[in-house]
Amino acid sequence: MQIILVLIGAFIIFILSTLSGGGASLLLMPLVAVVVGVKAVAPVMTISIGMSSTSKVFFFWRDIDWKLFMWLFPSTIIGSIIGARMFAELSSDYLQILIGLLLVSTVMQFKKKDKPSKFRIKAWHFAPMGLGVSFLSGLIGGVGPLMNSAYLSYGISKESLLGTRSANAILLHLTKIISYAYLGYVNGEVLKYGIMIGVVSMSAIYVGKLILGKMSDELFRKIVVASMVVSGVLMLWQNKEFIAELIYRA
Repeated sequence: MQIILVLIGAFIIFILSTLSGGGASLLLMPLVAVVVGVKAVAPVMTISIGMSSTSKVFFFWRDIDWKLFMWLFPSTIIGSIIGARMFAELSSDYLQILIGLLLVSTVMQFKKKDKPSKFRIKAWHFAPMGLGVSFLSGLIGGVGPLMNSAYLSYGISKESLLGTRSANAILLHLTKIISYAYLGYVNGEVLKYGIMIGVVSMSAIYVGKLILGKMSDELFRKIVVASMVVSGVLMLWQNKEFIAELIYRA
């Protein structure tokens, strides 16, 4: 019964993820933890989100910005390998709190929608950003739509954002799962749940694509920013006990 509820939840989450440019990883974390335990969350999500990213690439292939992809390519592989290698050794509590605060801070974008930013994101900027984000993803399992504000500032369409982000995500999650397997974190149970959730995600993305085609770019931008804020709040909520302990110590 638990796994059925998890699969239903995953279906809804991946539809929302398609409409908001990502963020499924943060919403999936508590669901996956229910059936496989906290330590297996990262490898299970890596398999399922890797499969969902593959279906997004299929649906949005024509919209992929290959220039951005090539800048992200090497840094994504390097960052994810290092992050996965440190997965077993470091506590990720502080990082999750920091990422949560960064995501929540994107609410300020609502106040700047009529004022063009003085700083213009360029294609090469995605190389160092990709290195940092892929490292964090390998370390804690997922960082949500952390780079979406950069994609929006770069000025690509909603379809291009989804396609380019997903093409890069395939590299990220493939590298991570190989690293997790090498380190002994992939077993039969991890593969079973990862593939089951991945199959559900692929059908959910098709439904999300149908809805996305009827959505304006402005509404998409608002949903993306809102999803980043919600993802940040969820990440902070998941670490509320650790935050309370830090406040108590202070």
